[in-house]
Amino acid sequence: MPRLSQIDDILFPVEEHPVFVNLRMKSGERHLPVPYKKAIVNTKTNRVLGVVSRGYRLVTNTEALDWAYLCCSQVFSETKPDEWEVKASDAPRSGGHCFIDLMHHSASLDFSLVQAENRPEVFGPFIRVTNSYNGLRALSFDIGYYRKVCTNGLILPQSIIRFKFNHMHREIGEQIRFEIDDKRLKILKSSFTDYIGGLQKCIVPRAYFEPLLCGALFIRKPKEINQKSKKIKDDWKNLNHHLNILSDHYFMELGNNAYAAFNAITDFASHPPENSCLHRDRHSLQRLAGDWLSKFSQDCKKDDFKFLEYLGKLAEE
Repeated sequence: MPRLSQIDDILFPVEEHPVFVNLRMKSGERHLPVPYKKAIVNTKTNRVLGVVSRGYRLVTNTEALDWAYLCCSQVFSETKPDEWEVKASDAPRSGGHCFIDLMHHSASLDFSLVQAENRPEVFGPFIRVTNSYNGLRALSFDIGYYRKVCTNGLILPQSIIRFKFNHMHREIGEQIRFEIDDKRLKILKSSFTDYIGGLQKCIVPRAYFEPLLCGALFIRKPKEINQKSKKIKDDWKNLNHHLNILSDHYFMELGNNAYAAFNAITDFASHPPENSCLHRDRHSLQRLAGDWLSKFSQDCKKDDFKFLEYLGKLAEE
């Protein structure tokens, strides 16, 4: 299904409106108010985005974006808000929730990792703000890191720095403060460097890139595909072709190691194709990529680690 990928399409106006129930009676129609409920409406399209409780604190996407800039400058106090810019945005066609990524455009926060070939790999931080109008997702601000060469975004769920606020008046006031100590940021940076170092040393033959990508991102061949429509068959073929192209690209660029496969994973997660065999959005895929990274980077360092055994277990899962 097409999604909203332009920031201007996501910053639409919204309003709160009371909720009524229409009752048809012999004496005519009556409009009865629904107590303790209100509707969040996209005033540009007059579409109801959600029905929420009276205590729901409406945060517009514009307001959430302003707070994201504030989060950037307060967490990374050595930077200024104008050093951050919107690099990606994503929302379902309904606009019920959205994700917006702010990335730092200077080199002051870069993570420079040097491979054996002495070729620098530069990573920088990004902050993703999540907002919703239906009460299903909290207002949250996640810190992640991306590879600047191809802007592959990722989030590391097991060592994540996250600020999360339920959409309630008692949790979200007029302003939000984002406070975090430098020690925690240094730990996150150090652990990320350790993750990448372990991947670079782990040999992964080119033939196993695609199975590893599918296992890490939970991509499964449709059941009984031979009985499905031609579109499903074509989409599965196209999806495999896409995975093959990504695997070839990073194998040629970075070699036969888990770090190359990891970049193929994050590239796919950050730029997923429209395909009926793919059932997760970009945010969910990037979460899976980060989860795989944190787990695999620890597994591959074990003395008894055997890649083919690992791949077999991954396929079973």
